[in-house]
Amino acid sequence: MCEHPTGEAVEADEWVPSGVMWPPEREIAASEVHGSLVKAVAGSKGVRFFTTYLIDVPTDASLGRVQMAIDEIAGEACGIYLTVHIAGVDAETGDPILVDEATRPFKFPCTGGVEEAISIFSENMRLAGVIR
Repeated sequence: MCEHPTGEAVEADEWVPSGVMWPPEREIAASEVHGSLVKAVAGSKGVRFFTTYLIDVPTDASLGRVQMAIDEIAGEACGIYLTVHIAGVDAETGDPILVDEATRPFKFPCTGGVEEAISIFSENMRLAGVIR
């Protein structure tokens, strides 16, 4: 038996966790940030940038990367979700041609720090159907 998040006891094989998790985020330099995120926070002072990747809890599969801009002075965060897709195959080498895709920047109020910002952002991406 194990305890479901609602507090209800369930058989261990009945409950499948859902949602996403991520390893500790790391701070990155502005030069490493996707151009659309830099543009979305242009003019803000004291912005710090962070990155991590999302993991689907039930399957343990990597879903993509998140980049966050945190403006502690304004109490705002702005994030983008980045994925890589195979666009084709190089005819000469047979290697896959990889293409980065990014969501539009999503800006929202956040005063709780990076962990809270990633949580809010991930939930909004799930509600929008971008991630499961």
